[in-house]
Amino acid sequence: MATRWRYNRVMPGDSRSRVLEPLTADPWIEVVSEAVENNVRELHRFTGRRLLAVVKNNANGIGIRQVGPILDAMPEVFGLAVVRVDEALALRESGVTKPILMMAHVAPDEAEHLVRNGVRLTPFHDDSITWLSGLAARLSAPVPVHLFVDTGMNRIGMPYRRATSWISDLVSSGTVAVEGTYTMFSGAERAGEPFDVKHLQRFNMVVEQCRRAGIDVGLLHGAPSYQVVHLPQARELDLIRPGGAIYGMPNYRSDAEGNHIMDLRPVFKLRARVVRVELLSPGEGVSFHHRYTAEAPTWIATVPIGHTDGYPRGAAGNTTALVGDTLYPVIAEVSSNHTILEIGRVKTVEVGDIATLVGPERAEITPDAVARRSGLERDYWLATKLNPLVHRLTV
Repeated sequence: MATRWRYNRVMPGDSRSRVLEPLTADPWIEVVSEAVENNVRELHRFTGRRLLAVVKNNANGIGIRQVGPILDAMPEVFGLAVVRVDEALALRESGVTKPILMMAHVAPDEAEHLVRNGVRLTPFHDDSITWLSGLAARLSAPVPVHLFVDTGMNRIGMPYRRATSWISDLVSSGTVAVEGTYTMFSGAERAGEPFDVKHLQRFNMVVEQCRRAGIDVGLLHGAPSYQVVHLPQARELDLIRPGGAIYGMPNYRSDAEGNHIMDLRPVFKLRARVVRVELLSPGEGVSFHHRYTAEAPTWIATVPIGHTDGYPRGAAGNTTALVGDTLYPVIAEVSSNHTILEIGRVKTVEVGDIATLVGPERAEITPDAVARRSGLERDYWLATKLNPLVHRLTV
């Protein structure tokens, strides 16, 4: 297939930076590398800890093949964490060389391929030693692992009450090389108190019991983005394990008292070229159900982005899109593949102009603003629904 992108031509002596231009009528997502790098540096500055960067769920929908190499190049990042086999392999295929942690159960038949690709496993079953011993024999080496201690989340992990003896048996078997040990926090409130403190107490108890028994539990980690902000004690572990904060989600910019603590920036744009510009006569309706009707002669523009691409249906009538330097209302109904903009009485948009439906350029169209104006709780529910087949481009 012919290239879909090119750098614009810059004349000799022109100080402007070269900019990639799309050669396609399909929508695309731009991953802003500078914003990702900024957010990582802010997390490192705030905590003083290196990151085990969580890029699960296709890097929160933004694009694991784009985000992964950006993180891999940063000294503040120890490694990356995923929860799907395909995600781990996609990172390696995209050139990531740092440690990758699989924070989920994997089938024994998949484990060997993962380990040979430098992926650390997370055993947490009582019978883990059985299949790990077989894997270690095939590898002729101990299996690199991070041990997951369940401290009350009750989702996955080895329950803390029997974790110490289980870890002891696993380590003494010689089948594993423990690179790290970790837990997960629930963010729950119990009897008016944050349960995360109890999670951490239980985790530290297991760690201390193991150390007294002479067991090296490796690097300790547990703090995702919420606990990075709200549980200072969790920042004392060896690594932090953020996800959402890396992607600039604004609820991690301030602490519980509203104090600004980190300059986190949105990291992606959802864009497409305008494919149609037409003048409506008074009384003409637009799109399904004619939820928008022109009251006067009105120019409208069609952008080939719809709810199957991840743009929320609730955006119509509630938010705007940027074309050039102007914000235009999103009208009618966001269909599966199209969004309609109201241009107004004067034709100020042309076919081929680039429309930004989500992006950091204006406060009105940041991921969080679009999400909330569209009836979503926060930007997480927008980003994670971005269609993985929409082309991603690192800029």
